[in-house]
Amino acid sequence: MFQRFEIFMKAYNIRNFSEVANQLFISQPTVSVQLKKLEEQLKITLFVRQGPKQVVPTEEADFLYSQLLTLQDEWDFMLEQLQHVKVKGEKCVIACSNTCATNFLPKIFEQIQSCFPTIIFEIKQVNSDEVVELMDQHEADIGFIEKPLVHDSFNRFAIFEDHLVLAGADDAKQWLMREEESGIYYYNKRFIEEQNIHLPILKVNSNTVIVELLRAGIGKTILSRESLGDALDYDVELGYRRYFYCVTRKHPDNSEINRLNKYIEEQFSLE
Repeated sequence: MFQRFEIFMKAYNIRNFSEVANQLFISQPTVSVQLKKLEEQLKITLFVRQGPKQVVPTEEADFLYSQLLTLQDEWDFMLEQLQHVKVKGEKCVIACSNTCATNFLPKIFEQIQSCFPTIIFEIKQVNSDEVVELMDQHEADIGFIEKPLVHDSFNRFAIFEDHLVLAGADDAKQWLMREEESGIYYYNKRFIEEQNIHLPILKVNSNTVIVELLRAGIGKTILSRESLGDALDYDVELGYRRYFYCVTRKHPDNSEINRLNKYIEEQFSLE
């Protein structure tokens, strides 16, 4: 049964039976047979073929996948409890977008860590969309994002207010632009359209690199005032405001992470 569930969860994410077989080091017919047996056992259809290789999950597959993620959480938590002599705490993965990880999380992390000394923390820096994806896959326990993304399975609340500034030399010859997945991209795009700016775009996927380019007198951009710090004097305060959000999800009832979620919301929520 566990093998069938593993195959199903891989197939649900990849949507390609041949690739599932490659990743699990089994044959493609084995994948098909095991999924067929699972469908017969549950008396449902899990996938509908779309083209020669791709498959599409059914509503029943969506429900089963979400339930298996919860069961996986319960199983992982039980294993951690069984190994509590070796592992002195519960693991918590915090996924953060770029600006949250560098500007805001450090301001509250020491307080969080001191209040929950038995939790073993791990921090991952990705963009906001990837944070939600990691949360959805139960590969992250708490997320900090700079986009007002919503999800049926998550609780979301504002935790920081960010002030955006226009930074860079007046005679800059190019505009420094984060990638489209970044939360700050929207404000840069909006500003250059409103101001009818026609500078060449230099794409940079790191706020740290952007600050160093500005420090070297290269380009101009809109970014968080917190990102600039004291590195640059030439910035113009804009009327743009944005919020950063914490997203949490339900864990097993006796999980310490549930207490942590409640603590963060009570201590830091702006709502």
